[in-house]
This record gives sequence, C-alpha cells and structure tokens, in this order.
Amino acid sequence: MMKRKYQKKLKQIGERGGYGVYLQTKKQMEKSWSTQSLIREIEFYIKRLSKRQLVTIVYEIHKLKLPRLRRGKLRPALPKRKTKRKFSRKQLAAQRLFAKRARAGTLRKRRRR
Repeated sequence: MMKRKYQKKLKQIGERGGYGVYLQTKKQMEKSWSTQSLIREIEFYIKRLSKRQLVTIVYEIHKLKLPRLRRGKLRPALPKRKTKRKFSRKQLAAQRLFAKRARAGTLRKRRRR
C-alpha cells in the first residue's frame, strides 16, 4: 500500500521535469539548463512556499547585501602540555599559603641576599 503511494509521487516528479528522479550536480545544471528554465524551476517552487518561508528567504537575501562584520585576528592557541606537572607536598603547601596571603592582602616583600 505504502509503495504505491510513493511510486505515484515519484512518477509525478519524473513527469514534471521531463527527466528521471535524480539530483544533478551544480556543474551539470550550469551546462544543461538555460537561464529561463532555471527561473521557471525557481518560480515553480516559490509558488508553493508559505508566506513565512518567503519572508525568511527575502531576509537572508537582504542580509547578504549588508557588509560583513570584521573580527580581529585570532591568536594561535598555545600548545597543550604533554605531561601534568607534579609538585611536592612542600611546594603545594607554599602555594596555598601564598594564595591565602594574596587574598588577605598581607604579602611579605621578598628579601634579597
């Protein structure tokens, strides 16, 4: 039952275009289709679109006419570390103490020898 429905639909599509049901590449279309036939094909599909779909198409066309926004150059990403750095217990304790003092705002100045 379902096959018959689809067969009928495929037959209609094939008859409509005068060619088998397959998708042509852009280059093939450029060579084989005239400008008028391409316009007719577009009109055929546009007539069946809803107003909402037409509005989105027109919006996209208008958007293309606007100048593109320029973004700054992207900086190259830093290379990732291959191995995790390992700290001793004393180093980790010193880091915690340093962070604690930095938060409290009581960092001592370093003495030079």
